[in-house]
Amino acid sequence: MAASPSHLLVVLAVLLLCSTAIPMASSSTTTTVNVTSFGKAYTKVCDADRFAEMGLNMSAFPYCDASLPYADRVRDLIGWMTVEEKVGNLGDISHGAPRVGLTPYKWWSEALHGISSTGPTALFDDLHSKPGNHSGRATVNNATVFANVINSAASFNETLWKSIGQAVSTEARAMYNLGKGGLTYWSPNINVVRDPRWGRALETPGEDPFVAGRYAVNFVRGMQDIPGHDTGSGGDPSTRPIKTSACCKHYAAYDVDDWHNHTRFKFDARVSERDMAETFLRPFEMCVRDGDASSVMCSYNRVNGIPACADARLLSGTIRGDWQLHGYIVSDCDAIRVMTDNATWLNFTGAESSAASLRAGLDLDCAESWIEEKGRPLRDFLSEYSKAAVAQGKLRESDIDSALRNQYMTLMRLGYFDNIPRYASLNETDICTDEHRSLAHDGARQGIVLLKNDGNLLPLDPEKILAVAVHGPHARAPEKVMDGD
Repeated sequence: MAASPSHLLVVLAVLLLCSTAIPMASSSTTTTVNVTSFGKAYTKVCDADRFAEMGLNMSAFPYCDASLPYADRVRDLIGWMTVEEKVGNLGDISHGAPRVGLTPYKWWSEALHGISSTGPTALFDDLHSKPGNHSGRATVNNATVFANVINSAASFNETLWKSIGQAVSTEARAMYNLGKGGLTYWSPNINVVRDPRWGRALETPGEDPFVAGRYAVNFVRGMQDIPGHDTGSGGDPSTRPIKTSACCKHYAAYDVDDWHNHTRFKFDARVSERDMAETFLRPFEMCVRDGDASSVMCSYNRVNGIPACADARLLSGTIRGDWQLHGYIVSDCDAIRVMTDNATWLNFTGAESSAASLRAGLDLDCAESWIEEKGRPLRDFLSEYSKAAVAQGKLRESDIDSALRNQYMTLMRLGYFDNIPRYASLNETDICTDEHRSLAHDGARQGIVLLKNDGNLLPLDPEKILAVAVHGPHARAPEKVMDGD
């Protein structure tokens, strides 16, 4: 169908809903992501003033000595922690260890096609709230909204995919500096779409494993790469500084949500070795090997009888061993509980499921943090049951140390402990910029296909139809455009 430029612009407007960030006076009723008990936002753990507020001397903790290698600092940090403190940091809402200066951290952020409000970390201000309800420094109602991934992938433009990742990561660092967001983003979704009826197809690059892999490489590079930092200290890629952390998900053979009484919680994907290698693993291998992604998320389903998040061959053997992941492995949200309560794999208890997952190579449990009970998020399985697993002899404390090591090495690379000076000044003026809006507009246009209305087959007369009305929750609420479910 033929369409005038004005018609196309109206349709694209839904992709570009973005509001201006408004500086505002501080309010004692607001909350932030990175905040001390004194209400002061900070952008790094190793801030001497913050330690002093807590009655601690930062110089007493070698993990805050920036002259030491990351591995030594992480080893020192974990060495200070009790078993209780260690297990309290195995979930996506980690408790930190205030006793030794370690702050809580919220791992779960999403950025499939722009920073999303999905998850507990990104805090956009309510459009109707005066003043903003999440931060006293500035009101930010939304980040730049790019086209859904299936649309961007249809452009077959690798430069575009990387540019989108770069724009998203810039806005993410700005949100972090404002106390409104984290540094770890569980995107992109690179599951291969085998059936168009799967409801999550629009958030993936589509049905081709190679295209999905190339999309992953470019988007991840855009999210993570810092100019001039191709390797880490001494050429060690595990210490390479990164702008934000990207996560390739959901690994592996995950493309069923709810079909004919088969749900993602109970589904057992029966996959041949060839199909596994050529179809389901190929995009993830490209993401880790070529994109150097700092995280991979394992999925709910079983693969040939074994839950993906407890399969040592898939996690430790393939991701970390064969592909050399420099980062951490996280579960899909609530996957450890699902293993216990839904799949009922081997009739495992919570402690047994937690132990099996950690031993297999899992480092972090995204849990039931979106479900609140008495105003507080429900606990994740790893934090709830890992201590019991150690007491029962099903898990070694060294297994927990290994998981924490992978977490904190990633956070070290992100500047969570020391900040990254080149990004320290990013703020509300770097969110929804004209440049980013223009990129979103151009990217959406590149992926849209319009059919020519030959012979006036459709009753669409541009002389009579001068406007297009867009109705529904996505048109009314900018934030909802990001959910992409």
